[in-house]
Amino acid sequence: MKIRFWGVRGSIPTPGERTAKFGGNTSCVEITTNSGETLIFDAGTGIRELGLDFLRRNDRSDEAHLFISHVHWDHVQGFPYFVPAYLADMKINIYSGMDIKKPFSIQMEPPFFPIRLDELNSDITFHVLDKNGIDINGVSIKPFSLVHPQEVYGFVIQDGGKKIVYSTDTEHEIGGKHEKYIEAIRGADVLLFDAQYTPEEYIKGRVGWGHSTYEAAIEIAKMADVKKLVLFHHEPTHDDATVEAIEKDAQKLFPDIIAAREGMTLEV
Repeated sequence: MKIRFWGVRGSIPTPGERTAKFGGNTSCVEITTNSGETLIFDAGTGIRELGLDFLRRNDRSDEAHLFISHVHWDHVQGFPYFVPAYLADMKINIYSGMDIKKPFSIQMEPPFFPIRLDELNSDITFHVLDKNGIDINGVSIKPFSLVHPQEVYGFVIQDGGKKIVYSTDTEHEIGGKHEKYIEAIRGADVLLFDAQYTPEEYIKGRVGWGHSTYEAAIEIAKMADVKKLVLFHHEPTHDDATVEAIEKDAQKLFPDIIAAREGMTLEV
């Protein structure tokens, strides 16, 4: 499998020179399976560039699979600008652990947007996944609950004996109760984990906000025998120097860890 990061920022887009190295687009990750299927995780502003790139591919499929963790703005706000959704020859399957058709429709109703969801030309189907998830051409994708205000899901992707976990907005603290979470992610080859805050930021007014630190990420990764840890959903007030400092501090504590960068690809 191949992972490509199209948006790695949390909460709100942060374009500009101060975020150019790690990127300012909000959450969107593409996984290309061993059979060539396109799996997209979240529709933050990063999905706009993904859509344009998708249409330039000579071998592009006429079907895409979009998995939505939850419907906070930074995870859905890019969908109205996802050009494949406007094409009549495209079939787009949208999955979540909850029914998200209504909020998707609301964000595209006037006066918020000039084109309604039901006016898009592509064949769009919404799917509500249970704990057993779905199998797409031999690839298993299963949702599991995360700790965040309102309903939110992570996804476990398994293909050819490899395991990737997409785990965005979730709150864990050092020494906390991680048992259910660890059960879902155990043995992951790659874990994408919400590490939005520094430890200092977390304890000074951000407890209960639904996000974690790199220290919590590392504690969990060690307990779950995770091979590679990717810090994700970067705080919008963190510039490149801050994210780089977080990455360096984290690398002192875990052998294989990196902060996600927009445009970065990983082979699994």
